Amino acid sequence: MTHPLGRWAVIDIETTGIDPSYDQIIDVGYLQFEGTTLIRKYSSLVQYDGKLSQFIKKLTGIDSKMLINAPSWQVVSPEVMDVFGHHLIAHNAEFERSFLSDHFARIDDGSGRESYEDSLYFLSLLFPKMSSLKLENFICDWKIAEHEEHRGFQDSLDLLKVLLIAVATVRRDVELNATLGALFKKYNLTDYWYYKFFSLSDEEIAQLSESIELDLDYHCNIAWEWMYPVDEKVDAGEKLFSLEFNGENLKNIFRNEDAVRLKAPFYKYRESQETLALRIGQSFKNKVHSLIQAPTGTGKTLGYLIPSALFAMSEQKQVLVATGTKTLQHQAVSKDVPGLRRLLGLGDDELKVRQLIGSGNHLCELLFRQSVEEEDLLTNTKEFKEKYTDMFFDLVFFYNSRSHVDDQITRGDLPFVMKRKIEDFSTKESDITVDFRSCTGQSCPFKNDCSYIKGLREAKDANIIIGNHALMFSWPRSFPRPSYVVVDEAHKVEGETTSAFTYEVSESDLNSLNKALLHSQGIGSLFYLLAQNETTEGESTAVITNIRGEVTNTQQLLQDHLNGLPTVVESYFKKRPKYTDIFWNEAPMINRKRTDELGMAIFNHLDSIRFIITNLNNYLLPYHSRWDVKELTDDNQIVAFTRFEKFMGVLDDTQKALEVALDQPEEVAGYTKSLKYHGEHGMSVSASPVNVGKVLHQGLLEISDSVVFTSATLGNDKGDQGSRGIEWATGYSYLEPERRFKSGFYLPATFDYKNKTKVFLCDDTLPIWDKSFVPQTLKKVSKLIRELKGRSLLLFSARSRFEIARELLLEEFDGEIPLFIQGMGNNVVEDFKKSESGILLGMESFGEGIDIPGDALQFVFVDKIPDLRMDLVIQDRRDFYESNIGNEFTDYYLSHRTRSLHQKLGRLLRTEEDIGGVIVVDSRIRSWKGRTMQQLLKLMEPYQIQRTTLDEACEKVRDFVIQ
Repeated sequence: MTHPLGRWAVIDIETTGIDPSYDQIIDVGYLQFEGTTLIRKYSSLVQYDGKLSQFIKKLTGIDSKMLINAPSWQVVSPEVMDVFGHHLIAHNAEFERSFLSDHFARIDDGSGRESYEDSLYFLSLLFPKMSSLKLENFICDWKIAEHEEHRGFQDSLDLLKVLLIAVATVRRDVELNATLGALFKKYNLTDYWYYKFFSLSDEEIAQLSESIELDLDYHCNIAWEWMYPVDEKVDAGEKLFSLEFNGENLKNIFRNEDAVRLKAPFYKYRESQETLALRIGQSFKNKVHSLIQAPTGTGKTLGYLIPSALFAMSEQKQVLVATGTKTLQHQAVSKDVPGLRRLLGLGDDELKVRQLIGSGNHLCELLFRQSVEEEDLLTNTKEFKEKYTDMFFDLVFFYNSRSHVDDQITRGDLPFVMKRKIEDFSTKESDITVDFRSCTGQSCPFKNDCSYIKGLREAKDANIIIGNHALMFSWPRSFPRPSYVVVDEAHKVEGETTSAFTYEVSESDLNSLNKALLHSQGIGSLFYLLAQNETTEGESTAVITNIRGEVTNTQQLLQDHLNGLPTVVESYFKKRPKYTDIFWNEAPMINRKRTDELGMAIFNHLDSIRFIITNLNNYLLPYHSRWDVKELTDDNQIVAFTRFEKFMGVLDDTQKALEVALDQPEEVAGYTKSLKYHGEHGMSVSASPVNVGKVLHQGLLEISDSVVFTSATLGNDKGDQGSRGIEWATGYSYLEPERRFKSGFYLPATFDYKNKTKVFLCDDTLPIWDKSFVPQTLKKVSKLIRELKGRSLLLFSARSRFEIARELLLEEFDGEIPLFIQGMGNNVVEDFKKSESGILLGMESFGEGIDIPGDALQFVFVDKIPDLRMDLVIQDRRDFYESNIGNEFTDYYLSHRTRSLHQKLGRLLRTEEDIGGVIVVDSRIRSWKGRTMQQLLKLMEPYQIQRTTLDEACEKVRDFVIQ
């Protein structure tokens, strides 16, 4: 009898690049099985006489010498073809398919082709919490090896080890194992090869493990601890300080170094940290708003958490701390809050700090269950990716039902690779996203396991709520937003305000709405509600018939316009100058005054769509307010209510976006209206607020008692340059004098930038777009790097330049000075720190947020002064600022660019003992007039930037660092 696994092989290839029409296989390895019996191990390099890139050499450890005398593909190919007709197991198997399928096609004898079984899908089902599914993550986390080899046979072997450990570890969790088995059957995935692998007996798993010499128990123990880490409770210890909220007590806490060091051994008193805490305390106590620049080294997080905690406990008022990103939000909860508890000696029952994520980041189980029920009859006809998607989200809700609210899976945790690979995955995610307008709250049958409702329940009783900027603008309606707010990373708030208050509708949104109308999604829920709430039997029949007719007519009209719109938008943009196939193209929104044929066609399509959707919205509006969810007691009716409410929310959002963007039926002032087009994603219509300061003033400052904006980079060190633009962007300049301090507070620099850094700006390089820019610039910089014995960070603003630099640096230094490259490994920054004499290479954004104290980093190279994206809304803001506020070039445009440069230079000094040099190159500044350069130099204070040649800059950095 044939074993359920059949004939299979775990296979991996290494190639010269990613394009199968051009690149070649240089390494292949596989383990071949029949059932659970290992038949063969195979490994071979493949001859290649071309030039191997330095990147591939670094990644694989394969060099040209190793390939010269390797067997040719003609010799290797028959060995690989030996697995014809097998199930081929690979991680991201599409890559293997792209290189191998044509070769297998040549020997296809009709007996059955190979199938490609991607382990990405299987591992994501077993571990839905993992947002990154890189093979190296599993290899390292489970101590299989120190890193991924990127060699054909070894990666095949390691992948098989990962699969065996995964199945065996999951099997220890009886409930999870049973749930997985049941869901494979529920979604008709019992023919899926990985289901058969999952169903192997313990003896068969052991047999496979022995055949590859895997110590299964040892690695399963590690994987189990990784899956279910022990939650270490913070031992708050004794209380060493008073918990009174006043200035003297704050001073006492920060100045008592000996006492603080009992709780935080590396604490050092910093006057600027104390001043920050005092200013925040004054702001909260006096109910005024403030703007505080706290430079790198201030100890900003603790500086605002201590007064926030004392205030919240003393005054019984909630404080919201809004961080710049979700990563910083997590860092605050996992690292900074436990430190705060230890310092103040407060357990969780005394000081309640809770993380809260906005409604749009949560997944609704009620919507998911309803969608699955609606599609149940179609399950047998669904494609694999649709079935996989349903099973994945089912497992997400199972995971959440067993997890604490802080550990539950939200949208930000979903694996991005699956969104990219599976259109159904992205669609399902969008369809089941929580919308606070349609959330039934405590009436929901899934409320006890809901990450959104559980989060709200925890947050309502908290002293401090940790959120991000987006949360400020999407606050849940079930309880009021705290009136006392700390906005960290305040230099980013303009971007978040723009995102939160932009009206946008995309081609994908319109197609989804059209699909919902076609299949009565949402509308079908209305029919159910009408039928279930009849006062006399049959009275809803005529109403439902009329609604169905209206919806059908709407869908047909909408479909007609959606058939024609994409083509005319594409034609319109391809006739415009500077059209690109790679990025989004943007143009001012077309209005009804246009006389050109394409412009008129686009406007007429969009305005007709607006009119069609408005009519349907108005038609359905009476039904929108007919029911109160609190009066619904039947779970099925609650589900139907939620589905209909969500549908109406989408309809309303689409109508509003088109009205504002098209200025129809009347003009809406204060927005930048634009039409965008992307070759892959289609068209988009948007309207973004121009005066973000006024938006923030009305939406946050006016309705809060005290908001403290803080960042390390608001302006220059004294606040006499660059601060005016940030005061406008935060809404601070719109406050009445009695509601704010006269000006922002700019705390003194913690580090001695004058004597500890040398920063040079060089304009004697080629233009950045010149193909010789990177080679010629690095020729000079590489000499400096060698003299410094590494200890360097190089940042490039475009991927093309980054990739050229990667090749040149590997060719120059590989084997001499270790290189650590963004994207090559899980822990490149930590590995760089440990090396103490390495080169760290990354993209521009890579330089914002990394922390490398000590001698490991003493030189930073930046390939240009950062630019400000010139979207239409940015251009309109510059015009608005110039007309209404002040000098837009200095206060807004140049200040944006220098704030970004400050962020990159801030990587250099992380402790008082650190020293180092910086070189920024930019040929464009040769054309800058004297006043512009003076403004830039002033904005960059406390750094004292010197203009010089690149040669001289390299010499001066070398002399300064080496001394």
